[in-house]
Amino acid sequence: MHLSEPFQTKRLQFRLLILDDIDAVFRQFSDPDMCRYLSEPPCDLEEAKEIIAHYKNPEGTDHLRYGMFDIETGAFIGTCGYHYWDHNLKQVEVGYDIWKDYWRQGYMSEALPALLNICFEHLGVDCIYILTHPQNQASIASVARFGFEACEPCRKVDEEPQICMKLIRTT
Repeated sequence: MHLSEPFQTKRLQFRLLILDDIDAVFRQFSDPDMCRYLSEPPCDLEEAKEIIAHYKNPEGTDHLRYGMFDIETGAFIGTCGYHYWDHNLKQVEVGYDIWKDYWRQGYMSEALPALLNICFEHLGVDCIYILTHPQNQASIASVARFGFEACEPCRKVDEEPQICMKLIRTT
């Protein structure tokens, strides 16, 4: 599998973001509810274009972001991927966001196993972690169901307080 190839789960289609997704990306990252727990402030339209461009060619880079789309309707659900891939420490930080209309419908529970597989099998990392705002209980609960445990920060961050949760490869 090449990281840029689309794939799917039961309800979701995953593919790289393209410029045609600009309205969805802008909506996602400019909405105050969506940005409440993100380390970056809400974006403008130009920054939304930069997000798409940044994740355009993931092969051989330390970052990747997939758009997640409903298979039946084609609706934009959110994004997921990785950033801060540390080759020496064999660890990577993952991130995700689900559009608020789709919260609490199990989409992250469906997407996370696919993302974990990419990180463990295709990147060859031994540790996957998330950094999240301490008040983002939904995110904390989502990853805890997959065995992530609270730990000391895996990397230094300047943003507001963050909780680090990590999952160690078991095999």
